[in-house]
Amino acid sequence: MHHIKATAIGVLLGIHLIYSAAAYSGTGTIILRDSQEAICSFPLPEPGTTQRYSFLFGPAPCRDWSNRARTIELAEIPSATTILLTETGVCSKTENLSFISLKTTKKQTNTSIIAIEYLSTFKKDQIIEPGLQMVDLQIKSPLRDKVNCIEVTTSATPPPP
Repeated sequence: MHHIKATAIGVLLGIHLIYSAAAYSGTGTIILRDSQEAICSFPLPEPGTTQRYSFLFGPAPCRDWSNRARTIELAEIPSATTILLTETGVCSKTENLSFISLKTTKKQTNTSIIAIEYLSTFKKDQIIEPGLQMVDLQIKSPLRDKVNCIEVTTSATPPPP
């Protein structure tokens, strides 16, 4: 009887550890669409890292996407991931007239397809959709079809229990 209990506890503990690792993995996808509904998608960087995708200066996951992104969608994005959208090929708030900075606020964030120009109607710290918050923005010229760089920063994986 003790070996059955030990096996059951081992299986439950194993399932918990597998689920915990999956919940905090860096998996997730950012999906962009243009005016013709063409899709550009790319995976998130590893936990605790930053990746810049410049459509002007590379490396970018999609060819010829300069000045094309009209909408954004998030799929299975971990909590505390920040996403910076800028109009120039340099992913920097100080070197752009217009930028939008977003942050996920729940474990696995999924959003609807959101028009980039719609994002500019929100204020700092405002919730856009459940799990997605506007961190900062500066709009001096419309970002519709003008995003040329996306910077994604994922939070570090928490230490195992």
